[in-house]
Amino acid sequence: MFSQRYYVVGGEYADTSFTIPASGTQLEVRGPFNEREAKVCWRELTSKTVDHATVRYFLKAEDEVASRSYWVVGGEYADSSFTKLQPGKELEVYGPFGKWEEALGFWRGMTSKSVDDALARYDIRENYQAGEGRAGQGSGKLARPPHLTITKSIAMACEPKKAFDFLMEARNWPRWAVQIVTTGSLRKDGAWDVATVRGPGSLKLTGNAASGVFDYLFTDVDGTVWAVPGRVVPGGGGAVYVLTFTKPADMGEAQFSQSMRKVDDDLASLKRTLEGA
Repeated sequence: MFSQRYYVVGGEYADTSFTIPASGTQLEVRGPFNEREAKVCWRELTSKTVDHATVRYFLKAEDEVASRSYWVVGGEYADSSFTKLQPGKELEVYGPFGKWEEALGFWRGMTSKSVDDALARYDIRENYQAGEGRAGQGSGKLARPPHLTITKSIAMACEPKKAFDFLMEARNWPRWAVQIVTTGSLRKDGAWDVATVRGPGSLKLTGNAASGVFDYLFTDVDGTVWAVPGRVVPGGGGAVYVLTFTKPADMGEAQFSQSMRKVDDDLASLKRTLEGA
């Protein structure tokens, strides 16, 4: 006879809504256990972390912990059947997002930017695998695996408008982005000249206050270009900033991982700055 299995899931969260992991951390998943073993594990973990207000563990049945990830997939299609991409275009794949709500927020940002393009379409896929396709659902066959992408998010105890306005002001960036030292003049192309710890670069910010869409284009001293789509959304009684990084084609995975660790530092600094303002 089948016996239900259980897992203990949790760890350090960004705030006491217990929905988003703390920056730079991943939730722990322990198990599988039978029900008695799971309760013993849960009691041990909660007793050790009782003094940590943002650490919490939950007891969940196996079907609640089934591995799920969500991806935003789409791009520019050849016609309104949305089955074949425009010549020369590749399917855009963003994710994974651990929560449907995070994927939905990012999807809304992508669709709001392309609302005037009748042949642009994006869908949310669960447990997407590179190369999969489904006719009539905005999918397409990947000519090659997508570039490595990582989605980051940070929850902040402030109004979403405050976070959006703060991010949209380039002069604020040296206060939280640890790689940017000073911000210079605004150029005719809408980008800012900035000084970084590695040398001169540029920063271009675009956003829509109504939708919370906030994108930036950062060019490093060596010419590496980071096109980073993101969005500021309400969440947990405050603001959640969600952004996705795609590994530049000429960058190695080790260097990309190192850059992502610096992003974690930046986001933690952004949180401190906004919550302390």
